[in-house]
Amino acid sequence: MKKNYFLTASIAILAAISGFAQPTVPANPPAGNVNNCTVLTSTGAPIDQCPVGSTTFISNFQGGTYNRGNNGNNLGTGAIWRFTNIGTVSGVIINAEVTINSLSNAVITNMDDNSATDQAGASVADFFGPVISPDVSLNAADRRGYAQFTLNFFQGSNNFTTPITLSGLNLVSYDADGSYNTAGTSSQSWFRETRVSQSYAAGNPTILAGSGTELVAYNYTDPVATTWTGFAGSVYERTGISRCAQVASSFRYGNGANGRNAITFRFGYDFKAGNGYNVGNPGRQYGVRFGCYSFPNQITLPVTLLSFNGAFKNNATQLNWVAENQVNFSHYEIERSSDGISFNGIGTKTSVQNNTTARENYQHSDNLAVLNGNVFFYRLKMIDIDGSFKYSNVILIRKDQKNITGLTLNPNPIVSGSIVTVRFEAATKNTVEFKVLDLSGRVILKQQNYITEGTNSIAITNLDRLESGMYVLQMNDGNNISVTKFIISH
Repeated sequence: MKKNYFLTASIAILAAISGFAQPTVPANPPAGNVNNCTVLTSTGAPIDQCPVGSTTFISNFQGGTYNRGNNGNNLGTGAIWRFTNIGTVSGVIINAEVTINSLSNAVITNMDDNSATDQAGASVADFFGPVISPDVSLNAADRRGYAQFTLNFFQGSNNFTTPITLSGLNLVSYDADGSYNTAGTSSQSWFRETRVSQSYAAGNPTILAGSGTELVAYNYTDPVATTWTGFAGSVYERTGISRCAQVASSFRYGNGANGRNAITFRFGYDFKAGNGYNVGNPGRQYGVRFGCYSFPNQITLPVTLLSFNGAFKNNATQLNWVAENQVNFSHYEIERSSDGISFNGIGTKTSVQNNTTARENYQHSDNLAVLNGNVFFYRLKMIDIDGSFKYSNVILIRKDQKNITGLTLNPNPIVSGSIVTVRFEAATKNTVEFKVLDLSGRVILKQQNYITEGTNSIAITNLDRLESGMYVLQMNDGNNISVTKFIISH
Protein backbone atom coordinates (compact mmCIF):
# COMPACT_ATOMS: atom_id res chain seq x y z
CA MET A 1 0.00 0.00 0.00
CA LYS A 2 1.14 3.57 -0.57
CA LYS A 3 2.58 5.48 2.28
CA ASN A 4 0.09 7.72 4.10
CA TYR A 5 2.18 10.60 5.46
CA PHE A 6 -0.56 11.90 7.75
CA LEU A 7 -1.05 8.40 9.19
CA THR A 8 2.71 7.91 9.50
CA ALA A 9 3.16 11.22 11.33
CA SER A 10 0.26 10.50 13.67
CA ILE A 11 1.54 7.03 14.47
CA ALA A 12 5.09 8.36 14.95
CA ILE A 13 3.80 10.81 17.56
CA LEU A 14 1.79 8.06 19.22
CA ALA A 15 4.80 5.76 19.14
CA ALA A 16 6.97 8.42 20.76
CA ILE A 17 4.46 8.86 23.56
CA SER A 18 3.85 5.15 24.02
CA GLY A 19 7.54 4.36 23.64
CA PHE A 20 8.35 6.38 26.71
CA ALA A 21 5.33 5.14 28.63
CA GLN A 22 5.70 1.50 27.66
CA PRO A 23 9.27 0.34 26.94
CA THR A 24 9.59 -3.02 25.22
CA VAL A 25 8.67 -6.12 27.19
CA PRO A 26 11.52 -7.80 29.11
CA ALA A 27 12.14 -11.53 28.78
CA ASN A 28 10.19 -13.79 31.12
CA PRO A 29 11.73 -14.16 34.58
CA PRO A 30 13.80 -17.32 35.22
CA ALA A 31 13.06 -19.83 37.95
CA GLY A 32 14.27 -18.84 41.41
CA ASN A 33 13.80 -19.38 45.10
CA VAL A 34 13.23 -16.75 47.76
CA ASN A 35 15.32 -18.84 50.15
CA ASN A 36 18.40 -18.66 47.93
CA CYS A 37 20.61 -15.84 49.17
CA THR A 38 24.35 -15.50 48.68
CA VAL A 39 24.97 -12.47 50.89
CA LEU A 40 27.53 -10.08 49.46
CA THR A 41 29.88 -10.16 52.42
CA SER A 42 33.34 -11.53 53.12
CA THR A 43 35.50 -11.86 56.20
CA GLY A 44 35.66 -8.47 57.87
CA ALA A 45 34.03 -6.37 55.15
CA PRO A 46 31.34 -6.42 52.48
CA ILE A 47 32.53 -7.58 49.07
CA ASP A 48 31.37 -4.27 47.61
CA GLN A 49 34.06 -2.37 49.56
CA CYS A 50 37.03 -1.10 47.56
CA PRO A 51 40.59 -2.38 48.08
CA VAL A 52 43.17 -0.13 49.73
CA GLY A 53 44.60 2.36 47.25
CA SER A 54 41.65 2.14 44.85
CA THR A 55 40.46 5.40 43.29
CA THR A 56 36.85 4.19 43.17
CA PHE A 57 34.85 5.51 46.09
CA ILE A 58 32.10 4.05 48.24
CA SER A 59 29.29 6.57 48.07
CA ASN A 60 27.15 7.83 50.95
CA PHE A 61 23.82 9.35 49.91
CA GLN A 62 22.61 10.84 53.17
CA GLY A 63 21.20 14.27 53.89
CA GLY A 64 19.92 14.97 50.40
CA THR A 65 17.96 18.23 50.05
CA TYR A 66 15.62 19.57 47.40
CA ASN A 67 17.31 22.50 45.65
CA ARG A 68 15.13 23.79 42.81
CA GLY A 69 12.87 22.91 39.88
CA ASN A 70 9.20 22.20 39.11
CA ASN A 71 7.89 25.18 41.07
CA GLY A 72 8.65 23.61 44.41
CA ASN A 73 7.25 20.16 43.65
CA ASN A 74 10.24 18.28 45.01
CA LEU A 75 9.12 14.88 43.73
CA GLY A 76 7.98 15.93 40.24
CA THR A 77 9.62 16.05 36.85
CA GLY A 78 12.37 18.67 36.75
CA ALA A 79 13.03 18.70 40.51
CA ILE A 80 16.71 18.80 41.42
CA TRP A 81 18.21 17.39 44.63
CA ARG A 82 21.69 17.85 46.06
CA PHE A 83 23.83 15.42 48.05
CA THR A 84 27.02 16.85 49.56
CA ASN A 85 30.16 14.82 50.24
CA ILE A 86 28.96 11.49 48.84
CA GLY A 87 32.57 10.26 48.85
CA THR A 88 36.23 11.12 48.34
CA VAL A 89 38.49 10.25 45.40
CA SER A 90 42.23 10.84 45.81
CA GLY A 91 41.49 13.40 48.53
CA VAL A 92 38.89 15.25 46.44
CA ILE A 93 35.39 15.55 47.90
CA ILE A 94 32.65 14.49 45.48
CA ASN A 95 29.14 15.98 45.48
CA ALA A 96 26.13 14.83 43.48
CA GLU A 97 23.16 16.62 41.96
CA VAL A 98 20.22 14.39 40.99
CA THR A 99 17.57 15.56 38.53
CA ILE A 100 14.21 13.85 38.06
CA ASN A 101 14.11 13.88 34.25
CA SER A 102 10.76 12.22 33.65
CA LEU A 103 8.05 10.03 35.14
CA SER A 104 6.30 7.48 32.95
CA ASN A 105 3.36 5.57 34.44
CA ALA A 106 4.98 6.11 37.84
CA VAL A 107 5.19 8.50 40.79
CA ILE A 108 7.95 9.13 43.34
CA THR A 109 6.80 9.15 46.96
CA ASN A 110 10.21 9.50 48.63
CA MET A 111 13.40 10.75 47.00
CA ASP A 112 15.79 9.00 49.40
CA ASP A 113 14.55 6.84 52.25
CA ASN A 114 17.31 6.90 54.88
CA SER A 115 15.32 4.62 57.19
CA ALA A 116 15.72 1.61 54.87
CA THR A 117 17.38 -1.58 56.11
CA ASP A 118 18.86 -4.69 54.51
CA GLN A 119 17.70 -8.31 54.91
CA ALA A 120 19.40 -8.53 58.31
CA GLY A 121 17.83 -5.30 59.58
CA ALA A 122 21.05 -3.27 59.26
CA SER A 123 20.77 0.33 58.09
CA VAL A 124 21.44 1.13 54.42
CA ALA A 125 21.00 4.87 54.88
CA ASP A 126 24.10 5.42 52.72
CA PHE A 127 22.28 4.00 49.66
CA PHE A 128 20.43 6.25 47.22
CA GLY A 129 16.96 4.88 47.98
CA PRO A 130 14.01 6.46 46.18
CA VAL A 131 10.54 4.94 46.65
CA ILE A 132 8.60 4.64 43.37
CA SER A 133 5.03 3.48 42.75
CA PRO A 134 2.85 2.85 39.69
CA ASP A 135 0.59 5.79 38.95
CA VAL A 136 -2.54 3.61 38.84
CA SER A 137 -3.74 0.45 40.54
CA LEU A 138 -2.35 -2.57 38.68
CA ASN A 139 -4.79 -5.39 38.03
CA ALA A 140 -6.44 -5.99 34.67
CA ALA A 141 -3.83 -4.91 32.09
CA ASP A 142 -0.09 -5.23 31.51
CA ARG A 143 1.75 -2.04 32.35
CA ARG A 144 5.32 -0.80 32.57
CA GLY A 145 6.69 2.46 33.90
CA TYR A 146 9.74 4.18 35.34
CA ALA A 147 11.29 7.23 36.94
CA GLN A 148 14.30 8.62 35.06
CA PHE A 149 17.15 10.35 36.89
CA THR A 150 20.36 12.08 35.83
CA LEU A 151 23.16 12.23 38.38
CA ASN A 152 25.93 14.84 37.88
CA PHE A 153 29.24 14.79 39.80
CA PHE A 154 30.95 17.91 41.17
CA GLN A 155 34.21 18.38 43.07
CA GLY A 156 35.10 20.38 46.15
CA SER A 157 33.49 20.99 49.52
CA ASN A 158 29.86 22.11 48.98
CA ASN A 159 30.75 22.84 45.35
CA PHE A 160 28.09 22.33 42.67
CA THR A 161 29.69 24.37 39.90
CA THR A 162 32.88 22.42 39.05
CA PRO A 163 32.14 19.10 37.29
CA ILE A 164 34.46 16.13 37.72
CA THR A 165 34.87 13.08 35.48
CA LEU A 166 35.21 9.77 37.31
CA SER A 167 36.75 6.62 35.84
CA GLY A 168 35.87 3.04 36.64
CA LEU A 169 32.49 3.84 38.17
CA ASN A 170 30.39 0.98 39.52
CA LEU A 171 26.74 1.75 40.19
CA VAL A 172 25.81 -1.11 42.50
CA SER A 173 22.14 -2.12 42.38
CA TYR A 174 20.58 -4.11 45.21
CA ASP A 175 17.30 -5.95 45.76
CA ALA A 176 15.80 -5.95 42.25
CA ASP A 177 12.91 -8.30 42.99
CA GLY A 178 9.11 -8.49 42.89
CA SER A 179 6.28 -10.99 43.23
CA TYR A 180 4.40 -13.52 41.12
CA ASN A 181 1.09 -15.33 40.78
CA THR A 182 0.55 -18.77 39.23
CA ALA A 183 4.19 -18.99 38.11
CA GLY A 184 4.91 -21.71 35.61
CA THR A 185 1.36 -21.87 34.21
CA SER A 186 -0.10 -20.57 30.96
CA SER A 187 -1.55 -17.62 32.89
CA GLN A 188 1.69 -16.74 34.66
CA SER A 189 1.66 -13.17 35.99
CA TRP A 190 4.07 -11.06 37.99
CA PHE A 191 5.25 -7.66 39.22
CA ARG A 192 9.00 -6.95 39.14
CA GLU A 193 11.42 -4.05 39.19
CA THR A 194 13.42 -2.92 36.15
CA ARG A 195 16.69 -0.99 36.24
CA VAL A 196 18.41 0.33 33.13
CA SER A 197 21.12 2.86 32.33
CA GLN A 198 21.59 4.97 29.26
CA SER A 199 24.18 3.36 26.99
CA TYR A 200 27.10 5.63 26.11
CA ALA A 201 29.09 3.24 23.89
CA ALA A 202 29.34 -0.47 23.19
CA GLY A 203 30.03 -2.11 26.53
CA ASN A 204 29.60 1.11 28.52
CA PRO A 205 28.13 0.31 30.89
CA THR A 206 28.72 -3.43 31.26
CA ILE A 207 26.12 -5.21 33.39
CA LEU A 208 27.65 -7.67 35.87
CA ALA A 209 25.89 -10.22 38.05
CA GLY A 210 26.51 -13.44 39.95
CA SER A 211 26.27 -16.84 38.27
CA GLY A 212 23.15 -17.66 40.31
CA THR A 213 21.35 -14.48 39.27
CA GLU A 214 17.57 -14.30 38.96
CA LEU A 215 17.83 -11.20 36.77
CA VAL A 216 17.34 -11.13 33.00
CA ALA A 217 19.09 -8.80 30.55
CA TYR A 218 16.86 -5.94 29.39
CA ASN A 219 17.76 -3.65 26.48
CA TYR A 220 15.63 -1.33 24.37
CA THR A 221 15.80 1.81 22.26
CA ASP A 222 13.46 4.79 22.62
CA PRO A 223 11.75 6.35 19.59
CA VAL A 224 14.26 9.19 19.96
CA ALA A 225 17.08 6.62 19.51
CA THR A 226 18.36 6.57 23.08
CA THR A 227 19.50 3.04 23.97
CA TRP A 228 19.02 1.62 27.45
CA THR A 229 20.74 -1.41 28.95
CA GLY A 230 20.22 -3.18 32.25
CA PHE A 231 17.96 -5.87 33.61
CA ALA A 232 14.50 -6.88 34.76
CA GLY A 233 14.34 -8.15 38.31
CA SER A 234 13.42 -11.36 40.04
CA VAL A 235 9.83 -12.19 40.98
CA TYR A 236 10.91 -13.72 44.31
CA GLU A 237 10.53 -11.12 47.05
CA ARG A 238 13.34 -10.65 49.60
CA THR A 239 13.21 -8.75 52.89
CA GLY A 240 14.40 -5.14 53.04
CA ILE A 241 16.97 -3.84 50.54
CA SER A 242 18.50 -7.26 50.19
CA ARG A 243 22.24 -7.71 49.61
CA CYS A 244 21.60 -11.17 48.10
CA ALA A 245 23.69 -11.73 44.95
CA GLN A 246 20.66 -13.33 43.26
CA VAL A 247 18.95 -9.91 43.02
CA ALA A 248 21.99 -7.61 42.78
CA SER A 249 23.98 -6.29 39.85
CA SER A 250 26.54 -3.69 38.91
CA PHE A 251 26.55 -1.11 36.12
CA ARG A 252 30.27 -0.78 35.34
CA TYR A 253 31.17 2.38 33.44
CA GLY A 254 34.38 3.00 31.49
CA ASN A 255 37.86 4.19 32.39
CA GLY A 256 39.93 7.06 31.04
CA ALA A 257 38.27 8.81 28.11
CA ASN A 258 35.16 6.70 28.74
CA GLY A 259 34.79 7.99 32.30
CA ARG A 260 31.62 9.84 33.23
CA ASN A 261 30.79 13.18 34.87
CA ALA A 262 27.09 12.29 34.69
CA ILE A 263 24.98 9.18 34.25
CA THR A 264 21.30 8.75 33.41
CA PHE A 265 19.31 5.75 34.61
CA ARG A 266 15.75 4.51 35.03
CA PHE A 267 14.17 2.72 37.99
CA GLY A 268 10.96 1.10 36.87
CA TYR A 269 8.58 -1.83 36.96
CA ASP A 270 7.07 -4.50 34.71
CA PHE A 271 3.59 -5.80 35.50
CA LYS A 272 2.09 -8.76 33.64
CA ALA A 273 -1.57 -9.24 34.36
CA GLY A 274 -3.23 -12.63 34.44
CA ASN A 275 -5.51 -14.89 36.44
CA GLY A 276 -7.00 -11.96 38.34
CA TYR A 277 -3.61 -10.84 39.70
CA ASN A 278 -4.06 -7.50 41.50
CA VAL A 279 -1.07 -5.80 43.14
CA GLY A 280 -2.55 -2.33 43.59
CA ASN A 281 0.01 0.52 43.83
CA PRO A 282 3.06 -1.06 45.46
CA GLY A 283 5.63 1.43 46.74
CA ARG A 284 8.94 -0.12 45.71
CA GLN A 285 12.11 0.73 47.62
CA TYR A 286 15.08 0.96 45.26
CA GLY A 287 18.63 0.89 46.54
CA VAL A 288 21.91 1.75 44.77
CA ARG A 289 25.30 3.22 45.55
CA PHE A 290 28.68 3.58 43.93
CA GLY A 291 31.51 1.29 44.91
CA CYS A 292 33.76 -1.56 43.94
CA TYR A 293 31.95 -4.80 43.27
CA SER A 294 32.82 -8.46 42.92
CA PHE A 295 30.26 -11.26 42.80
CA PRO A 296 30.91 -14.88 43.64
CA ASN A 297 31.52 -16.46 40.19
CA GLN A 298 30.99 -13.11 38.53
CA ILE A 299 29.43 -13.09 35.04
CA THR A 300 27.83 -10.63 32.68
CA LEU A 301 24.12 -11.11 32.10
CA PRO A 302 23.47 -13.75 29.40
CA VAL A 303 23.55 -13.19 25.65
CA THR A 304 20.66 -11.07 24.42
CA LEU A 305 19.08 -12.17 21.14
CA LEU A 306 17.64 -9.00 19.59
CA SER A 307 16.09 -10.61 16.49
CA PHE A 308 15.92 -13.93 14.62
CA ASN A 309 14.27 -14.31 11.22
CA GLY A 310 14.57 -16.09 7.89
CA ALA A 311 13.83 -15.77 4.18
CA PHE A 312 13.37 -18.36 1.43
CA LYS A 313 15.09 -17.71 -1.91
CA ASN A 314 16.64 -19.91 -4.62
CA ASN A 315 15.68 -23.14 -2.81
CA ALA A 316 17.51 -22.11 0.37
CA THR A 317 16.57 -20.66 3.74
CA GLN A 318 18.61 -17.60 4.67
CA LEU A 319 18.66 -17.19 8.46
CA ASN A 320 19.64 -13.87 10.07
CA TRP A 321 20.00 -12.94 13.72
CA VAL A 322 21.35 -10.08 15.81
CA ALA A 323 22.73 -10.50 19.34
CA GLU A 324 24.64 -8.55 21.97
CA ASN A 325 26.12 -9.08 25.44
CA GLN A 326 27.98 -12.23 24.30
CA VAL A 327 30.37 -12.34 27.26
CA ASN A 328 31.29 -15.82 28.53
CA PHE A 329 29.41 -17.09 25.48
CA SER A 330 30.49 -20.12 23.44
CA HIS A 331 28.47 -20.63 20.25
CA TYR A 332 25.12 -21.01 18.48
CA GLU A 333 23.73 -24.29 17.23
CA ILE A 334 21.25 -23.90 14.37
CA GLU A 335 18.43 -26.45 14.55
CA ARG A 336 15.78 -27.46 11.99
CA SER A 337 12.51 -29.39 12.28
CA SER A 338 9.84 -30.58 9.86
CA ASP A 339 7.08 -30.72 12.49
CA GLY A 340 7.98 -27.95 14.99
CA ILE A 341 8.55 -30.56 17.71
CA SER A 342 11.65 -32.66 16.98
CA PHE A 343 14.69 -30.55 16.09
CA ASN A 344 18.10 -31.59 14.71
CA GLY A 345 21.32 -29.58 14.49
CA ILE A 346 22.32 -28.41 11.00
CA GLY A 347 25.24 -26.11 11.79
CA THR A 348 27.10 -23.95 14.33
CA LYS A 349 28.26 -20.36 14.57
CA THR A 350 30.79 -18.94 17.02
CA SER A 351 30.82 -15.32 18.20
CA VAL A 352 32.24 -12.94 15.60
CA GLN A 353 34.18 -11.14 18.32
CA ASN A 354 34.96 -13.31 21.31
CA ASN A 355 33.74 -12.18 24.72
CA THR A 356 32.11 -8.91 23.67
CA THR A 357 29.09 -6.87 24.71
CA ALA A 358 28.89 -5.27 21.25
CA ARG A 359 26.01 -5.93 18.86
CA GLU A 360 26.76 -8.54 16.15
CA ASN A 361 24.97 -9.82 13.03
CA TYR A 362 24.92 -13.46 11.90
CA GLN A 363 23.79 -15.34 8.79
CA HIS A 364 23.36 -19.03 7.95
CA SER A 365 22.18 -20.63 4.69
CA ASP A 366 20.30 -23.95 4.62
CA ASN A 367 19.89 -25.62 1.20
CA LEU A 368 16.42 -27.19 0.96
CA ALA A 369 16.60 -28.24 -2.70
CA VAL A 370 17.02 -31.96 -1.94
CA LEU A 371 14.64 -32.09 1.02
CA ASN A 372 11.05 -33.28 0.77
CA GLY A 373 8.33 -31.32 2.47
CA ASN A 374 7.06 -27.80 2.25
CA VAL A 375 7.17 -26.44 5.82
CA PHE A 376 10.28 -26.17 8.00
CA PHE A 377 10.90 -24.77 11.47
CA TYR A 378 14.14 -23.23 12.78
CA ARG A 379 15.50 -22.23 16.18
CA LEU A 380 18.85 -21.31 17.77
CA LYS A 381 20.43 -23.06 20.74
CA MET A 382 22.59 -20.44 22.49
CA ILE A 383 25.32 -22.07 24.57
CA ASP A 384 27.54 -20.41 27.21
CA ILE A 385 31.09 -21.53 27.95
CA ASP A 386 29.92 -23.32 31.11
CA GLY A 387 27.56 -25.48 29.02
CA SER A 388 24.34 -23.77 30.07
CA PHE A 389 22.04 -22.87 27.17
CA LYS A 390 18.70 -21.43 26.14
CA TYR A 391 16.61 -21.54 22.95
CA SER A 392 15.47 -18.73 20.68
CA ASN A 393 11.96 -18.29 19.39
CA VAL A 394 10.95 -20.63 16.55
CA ILE A 395 10.35 -19.36 13.00
CA LEU A 396 8.43 -21.08 10.20
CA ILE A 397 9.63 -21.20 6.58
CA ARG A 398 7.50 -22.38 3.64
CA LYS A 399 9.04 -23.43 0.33
CA ASP A 400 5.97 -22.48 -1.68
CA GLN A 401 5.79 -18.87 -2.83
CA LYS A 402 2.21 -18.58 -4.06
CA ASN A 403 1.71 -14.90 -4.77
CA ILE A 404 2.11 -13.55 -1.25
CA THR A 405 0.64 -10.05 -1.14
CA GLY A 406 0.91 -7.86 1.94
CA LEU A 407 1.39 -9.54 5.32
CA THR A 408 0.35 -13.10 6.04
CA LEU A 409 0.23 -14.08 9.73
CA ASN A 410 0.22 -17.77 10.59
CA PRO A 411 -1.73 -18.96 12.50
CA ASN A 412 -4.67 -16.56 12.70
CA PRO A 413 -6.43 -16.64 15.12
CA ILE A 414 -3.53 -17.07 17.54
CA VAL A 415 -3.95 -19.35 20.53
CA SER A 416 -1.69 -19.78 23.57
CA GLY A 417 1.56 -21.53 22.71
CA SER A 418 1.30 -20.84 18.97
CA ILE A 419 4.42 -20.36 16.85
CA VAL A 420 3.47 -17.03 15.27
CA THR A 421 5.14 -16.12 11.98
CA VAL A 422 4.49 -13.23 9.61
CA ARG A 423 5.39 -13.85 5.95
CA PHE A 424 5.82 -11.27 3.19
CA GLU A 425 7.78 -10.51 0.04
CA ALA A 426 10.65 -8.02 0.02
CA ALA A 427 12.40 -6.65 -3.04
CA THR A 428 15.56 -5.54 -1.23
CA LYS A 429 17.42 -5.87 2.04
CA ASN A 430 16.18 -3.50 4.71
CA THR A 431 15.38 -2.95 8.38
CA VAL A 432 11.69 -2.88 9.20
CA GLU A 433 9.70 -2.04 12.31
CA PHE A 434 6.67 -4.03 13.41
CA LYS A 435 4.03 -2.58 15.70
CA VAL A 436 1.04 -4.25 17.29
CA LEU A 437 -1.83 -1.81 17.89
CA ASP A 438 -5.16 -2.26 19.57
CA LEU A 439 -8.29 -1.08 17.79
CA SER A 440 -8.06 2.35 19.44
CA GLY A 441 -4.67 2.90 17.75
CA ARG A 442 -2.58 2.46 20.91
CA VAL A 443 0.83 0.86 20.31
CA ILE A 444 1.05 -2.29 22.44
CA LEU A 445 4.25 -3.97 21.21
CA LYS A 446 7.16 -3.04 18.93
CA GLN A 447 10.09 -4.92 17.42
CA GLN A 448 12.66 -4.30 14.68
CA ASN A 449 13.98 -6.90 12.24
CA TYR A 450 16.48 -7.09 9.43
CA ILE A 451 14.95 -8.52 6.24
CA THR A 452 16.47 -9.76 3.02
CA GLU A 453 15.34 -10.10 -0.59
CA GLY A 454 12.76 -12.85 -1.10
CA THR A 455 10.04 -14.41 1.03
CA ASN A 456 10.71 -13.39 4.62
CA SER A 457 9.44 -15.28 7.67
CA ILE A 458 9.69 -13.45 10.99
CA ALA A 459 8.50 -14.50 14.44
CA ILE A 460 6.36 -11.91 16.19
CA THR A 461 7.28 -12.25 19.86
CA ASN A 462 5.52 -11.57 23.17
CA LEU A 463 1.99 -11.92 21.76
CA ASP A 464 1.24 -14.25 24.67
CA ARG A 465 1.28 -11.11 26.81
CA LEU A 466 -1.86 -9.74 25.13
CA GLU A 467 -5.46 -10.21 26.16
CA SER A 468 -7.91 -12.01 23.85
CA GLY A 469 -9.30 -9.77 21.11
CA MET A 470 -8.58 -8.22 17.72
CA TYR A 471 -5.35 -6.32 16.98
CA VAL A 472 -3.55 -4.74 14.04
CA LEU A 473 -0.05 -5.72 12.93
CA GLN A 474 1.75 -2.92 11.10
CA MET A 475 5.05 -3.14 9.21
CA ASN A 476 6.97 0.02 8.27
CA ASP A 477 10.03 -0.27 6.00
CA GLY A 478 10.64 3.49 5.87
CA ASN A 479 8.84 3.86 2.53
CA ASN A 480 5.64 1.87 2.86
CA ILE A 481 3.29 0.79 5.63
CA SER A 482 1.57 -2.60 5.43
CA VAL A 483 -1.09 -3.76 7.85
CA THR A 484 -3.11 -6.84 8.67
CA LYS A 485 -5.62 -7.64 11.39
CA PHE A 486 -5.38 -10.70 13.61
CA ILE A 487 -7.18 -12.27 16.54
CA ILE A 488 -5.78 -13.60 19.81
CA SER A 489 -7.85 -16.33 21.45
CA HIS A 490 -6.67 -17.70 24.81
